[in-house]
Amino acid sequence: MLDPITPKALRKGDTIAFVAPSSRINHIFPLRIQRAKQFLESQGFQVKDIFSPSLPSTSLRASVEARAEEVHSAFRDDTIHAIVCCIGGLTANELLPYLDYDLIRAHPKIFVGSSDITLIHYALRAGAGLRTFYGPSAITQLAEYPAPLDFTWTNFVATLMADPSDGSSQRSLPRALEYTDEFLDFGCEPDNLRPRVLQPAPGWKWLRGGQCEGNIVGGCLPSILQLFGTAWELSYKGKVLLLELPDGPTLKSAWPLSLVRWNLGDLATRGVWRDVVGVVLGRTYLYSAEETAEWESMVLEFAEEFEFPILSGVDVGHTDPMLTLPLDTLCRLDSDKDEWRILEDVVLS
Repeated sequence: MLDPITPKALRKGDTIAFVAPSSRINHIFPLRIQRAKQFLESQGFQVKDIFSPSLPSTSLRASVEARAEEVHSAFRDDTIHAIVCCIGGLTANELLPYLDYDLIRAHPKIFVGSSDITLIHYALRAGAGLRTFYGPSAITQLAEYPAPLDFTWTNFVATLMADPSDGSSQRSLPRALEYTDEFLDFGCEPDNLRPRVLQPAPGWKWLRGGQCEGNIVGGCLPSILQLFGTAWELSYKGKVLLLELPDGPTLKSAWPLSLVRWNLGDLATRGVWRDVVGVVLGRTYLYSAEETAEWESMVLEFAEEFEFPILSGVDVGHTDPMLTLPLDTLCRLDSDKDEWRILEDVVLS
């Protein structure tokens, strides 16, 4: 395992690059890209959209190599200080064998994304040693109408622009008072331009109390399973495991509970439940209260022979707002204090 690299903090005036390692829809939803870009510029940043609408059609390999080169160009360019993925998708796994990990290690910088970008988070840590951030995407969270949700943006800034010299990287993670999982069809813009409806957040819930410390690893549950047996699988020994669920077969559907049980069983066969010291569950997407309770019950059943703390309902995943969560950083779960706390610097000055 390579020694970890912590990226430098983001500052006003810096350039943020948009990349699309998985779904290629920037040209399909240009209003979303434009709105995310304009918002970041209004906050004092510069934006570079690294995206070619036409990929080579000669072979799958040529197409994937072109996508990988977009990622390489963002890391290679020293005028770029942070990389934000445009959205998740289903094809991030294709990139892993084609990424130049030596190049990335030589040019470390902030990398943010979620959903199946989980695979790239794992690969960048395993192959390049880079610590990355599970957080908002350009087309989704940063293009929210009329602006990103306050909680999402405030935490993005607090995490990535923190000044480690004043201890601001080391802090208790906040929790949102409101959330939304309302689906608005991006293809209907500008006709459906309106803020999504927010409702009171159910809040954090300790499924099992206790205290633990460990580095954060994890992300989108099905994506984690894709990494088993690969060169980019990470050790779970002594780690705090983050799990969140994707959308289902359609964007308007939830990840089926039958698949959840299947996925959790795969974690068991790999010994993950035995290795971890704590578990954090993201807020569910399009689940009823009863379905969320069933998901939580499944986790408790698979973890019943172990004693680690389990925290549920955090602001991570396929609902909004969402945290910008530093991966592979030391954290503490403490149910007595009702606290999830980051214990080390997540960016460097």
